[in-house]
Amino acid sequence: MSFLMASSTLNFGSSPFHSILGLFCRNRDGQLLSAEGRESRAIFQHWSAVWEQITASKTTYRALPSGRLVEMSCIELPSNLFDQSSHHNATRLRVREIYRDDTNCYIGILGHQAQENCDEELREWIDILFITKTTMQPQLPQDQHDPPRPIGKSAARRIWEYIKTLFTPKPKVQISPKQESKLSARQGYECIAEKITVLFEDMLRNRAMADEWELSGRSYFFHRILDFVNRNEQCQMALPAFPCKSPNDAKVGGSKPDMAERVALETLCAFVKGVRKIYSPGARVWVIHDGHLLSSCIGVDDDVVSEYESSLQDLYKSMFDSVADRKSLKFCSLSDLFFSEPDNTRIFNESWVFSPDLLYHPLKTKVSKTAELARKLVMASCGIDRSHLRKLILAQDPKILKSYRGLSHFMLKDLTWPSPTTPSTSQRKKIASRVAAEMMARNQAYSNLLELLFPNYIRLSIHAHNNRGPKFGIRLFPRNRVRAIDDVDGRHEPVPLYDFQIPTPWHNSMIIVEGDDMAYLAKAYVAHQALASGRYTGGWVEDGDGGGHFLLRKVKLELPPTTDGDARSGFKIE
Repeated sequence: MSFLMASSTLNFGSSPFHSILGLFCRNRDGQLLSAEGRESRAIFQHWSAVWEQITASKTTYRALPSGRLVEMSCIELPSNLFDQSSHHNATRLRVREIYRDDTNCYIGILGHQAQENCDEELREWIDILFITKTTMQPQLPQDQHDPPRPIGKSAARRIWEYIKTLFTPKPKVQISPKQESKLSARQGYECIAEKITVLFEDMLRNRAMADEWELSGRSYFFHRILDFVNRNEQCQMALPAFPCKSPNDAKVGGSKPDMAERVALETLCAFVKGVRKIYSPGARVWVIHDGHLLSSCIGVDDDVVSEYESSLQDLYKSMFDSVADRKSLKFCSLSDLFFSEPDNTRIFNESWVFSPDLLYHPLKTKVSKTAELARKLVMASCGIDRSHLRKLILAQDPKILKSYRGLSHFMLKDLTWPSPTTPSTSQRKKIASRVAAEMMARNQAYSNLLELLFPNYIRLSIHAHNNRGPKFGIRLFPRNRVRAIDDVDGRHEPVPLYDFQIPTPWHNSMIIVEGDDMAYLAKAYVAHQALASGRYTGGWVEDGDGGGHFLLRKVKLELPPTTDGDARSGFKIE
């Protein structure tokens, strides 16, 4: 049996993730404080029934190496509470909980009981991982929260409704000093959250072709920010990014971070600085490296990915002197997601992920034991059903087929082979297609993992999204400093495509043209073509402070006077 999240989507499977209904927080008396996950609304709606079953069931305990206790209960609820399509009268569910001192409450996980073909020890370990590492917190009292803005109202509609309120007589209401103080505080919190939302719009948000930011995304973003502000805590954001440099020399100038990465880090840090000016606790962007997730799909060895991650972090440290700036970004590796907690590390058994079916390596690369283990855990905990993906592709599901073909085309151009072993065009297309399918499977599993580990964080993405939430597409390059181009001669004209999908620093190079105020982001071959044309001189330069980039100088055509009155052409470097 597979647990279906949405029949028309890719996210279908029988992994532990797909059996999880949601995470929850409760106090010692059983009061539900918050819930996250795909069935969070149902958990809120039917919590009294869930809690009644928990208190009536037999609870077993597992002591972790630290001494903390994990409580497990098996409960039975009417099927229609969480699964409207079920033909059974009752659904057997499992509940695992742990009391966490950092949140002063129980964090629990509610899900279907393990299937017969599932390793129960692995399932238990994954449940414990989620309840010990998830960032979810109890909600604040309801009177401190702004009710969610109704979905479906445009900005113009909301403005008109506000204008109407200016002409509507307001009833006189007696407000106590205490209530007035609370109201004033809430208005202050909302003002801060609104300013941070506007800052995000101006500095980071990337527009999508079918953008739903105004329709619902802005409200979602605002209320996530407001939750942090109400708590007087740092606003936390998670960004899976900075995997490694493309192995294609036609795109990049080398395998190490360069000026492109430097500007991207400056952009993120500038946004955090802006938040700090508005709101003293500030913000933090968690950069979650995803290079090891996909290294064997893009033809990069694991040690090269590790070196890139280390160099990027060293670059970031060298860019800023203040402690506040150095703490603006926090870097997290794939392995950190699983093994940063001592309890999780000590009770883990590698034999649980021994199966070779967990991963398919479409390209031959040097694999490290640590990275391979983390990759297997991503797929073992949150992987989709690959046969379902194949069915969607064969059935030509519009959304899936578009992603599959786009990624196949991208990888066909991105992958490189040593000249003696270069496969034929048809072979390269087949390899690119297999790579695309595996990347789609791994990316979805990774997204599932982050959904439960960082449920209350604002999730940022370098990919184009409709921006309705919970993910928001961002630009890593400021519009007034960097322009993405396809041709050096045409650099002064914007490329319409890049208005919606900004190229990334790890697939591109930075180009500086002497005399221009703007810097340019492009594939390395764009600079090579400009140099080959004879209209520019220069090349790749390693700048210790600014980062490696292409520096070009335009060659100026000069017509010197001659004694016979004719003009002869000549070249002069500006």
